[in-house]
Amino acid sequence: MEDTRQNFKISGAGSCSGGIYDEVKISGSGVINGDIDCNTLKSSGSSDIKGNIKSQLIKCSGSSSVKGNVETETMEISGSSDIKGNLTASDVKISGSSGVDGDVRVKKLKISGGSDVKGNLYGGEIRVSGGTKIGKDCECESFIATGKFDIKGLLNADEIDIQLYGRCKVREIGGRNINISFSSNHGGIISQFVMNMFVGIKELITDSVEGDDIFLEGTTAKIVRGTNVTIGEGSNIEKVEYTGVLKVISGGRVQNEVKL
Repeated sequence: MEDTRQNFKISGAGSCSGGIYDEVKISGSGVINGDIDCNTLKSSGSSDIKGNIKSQLIKCSGSSSVKGNVETETMEISGSSDIKGNLTASDVKISGSSGVDGDVRVKKLKISGGSDVKGNLYGGEIRVSGGTKIGKDCECESFIATGKFDIKGLLNADEIDIQLYGRCKVREIGGRNINISFSSNHGGIISQFVMNMFVGIKELITDSVEGDDIFLEGTTAKIVRGTNVTIGEGSNIEKVEYTGVLKVISGGRVQNEVKL
């Protein structure tokens, strides 16, 4: 049966009922009352969708509010977006600001703006270079961060690489290869002074870190468990339990060392 999807466009102020569409464009102020199923949704104005969204592509460069769940292949946010439900997607890029009240499930997520996820974040590759808050757990294959983050639960990933540009917090960290280090400009006195004016102290605070190969700078933790562990500059660890090799370098501090 031939697809009879129609396009829908709002360029001023308008509203429509939910339904099945091909392309939906909102360049003014638009309200959609109900669930919407479309191939493409583009919003460069102000949109208020009072229902769920199912789409192949979503682009938002204005202000958007969704009162339900969002399911899409690709999502790009360069404006402001607020999702009251869950977000499920393959590829998400956020360079503006976004809030999700539910859980986020993605294959690829890149955040260079600000994001607030009140639920869990599940993903393949997560890259954070802005500011991120996660209300529960973050579980993914790789977690790469060069910005600030606050994770209330567990950060669990095979590969974890965190470059400290400001203060980061996470309750617990678990992974295979874990690297937490100062940003590349840490050694420059002038650049460090300028950065500190904007981002403050560079540190990561956590209760525990557990992995195979662990390298830590600027980290404060109660306990670190691993095979091969290196505690470096700016780190203060209450207890390290290790089965392989422990190195304490560049002024790192460990109060209690236990070889298992």
